[in-house]
Amino acid sequence: MIEAENKITFIVDIKARRRRIAEAVTELYEVDVEKVHEKGLEVKTGILETACRQLNEAFLKFVTTGRPFVEAKSALTMDGWTATATGHSRWITNEKSQQFVHRLRDRLDGVLVGVGTVLADDPMLTTRLKKGVGRDPVRIIVDTDLRIPDEAKVLNSDSSALTLIAVGAHVPPQRLRRVEKSGVLILTCPTNEGRIDLAALMDILGGMDIVSVLVEGGSAIMGSMIRERLVDKFYIFKAPKILGGNDGIPMASGPGPREMNGCLRLRDVKLRRFGDDILVRGYPEH
Repeated sequence: MIEAENKITFIVDIKARRRRIAEAVTELYEVDVEKVHEKGLEVKTGILETACRQLNEAFLKFVTTGRPFVEAKSALTMDGWTATATGHSRWITNEKSQQFVHRLRDRLDGVLVGVGTVLADDPMLTTRLKKGVGRDPVRIIVDTDLRIPDEAKVLNSDSSALTLIAVGAHVPPQRLRRVEKSGVLILTCPTNEGRIDLAALMDILGGMDIVSVLVEGGSAIMGSMIRERLVDKFYIFKAPKILGGNDGIPMASGPGPREMNGCLRLRDVKLRRFGDDILVRGYPEH
């Protein structure tokens, strides 16, 4: 039995014929190599490290930072809009793409949207899979002023999943009590320039053992998450539709860089097709 530096224990059968330890992520589970050598074992490090990191990316982010791994999803027309000027967005992508998003919800711990998305689309934020029931994620609503209506579907669904609403400290107690009657857990968060401090919210979610979060919008939340470098992975769908105007709602709103060399670049980009839709998956180069 060999104790690793972070208290993870490796069980080594010294009578086994194979007398090697393969270590992929060296800084997380750092084995005392001298102790291993005393047992007559050979240590090889960095084995399939990139693949292992991606396989365990949410866990690695969580245990090293205390924050959830954040995956951001957006669906765009070919000319780059997520909704019309009226906020209408159903549906940009096809059913196959939508089912992929439901599989993401099934896999991740939480799904996060801003209250603007609730007001515009009234989503349930549940998992609805064609094959199998699926697991509903924790629903997280960023609502600084607690504007969510009592009749919102996310407050009235029959899901057993927890619903969290992140609010500012200025919200009156009577308004908090009104929403808490729906079984919602209120998270009172620090604010920055009149909006929820999203970095602080990530710390709070990590403290609740929420390891992974899917951000589904809207554009204000997406813009803030990108500017604050809180997104770890992107899923961007492109559908074969053209809005054809200049008044739609973009993927991310708010101030962007003044020059192209200030753009956020993606690495390890992979493309996938869902019928006529194209999915771009990539990791930001922070």
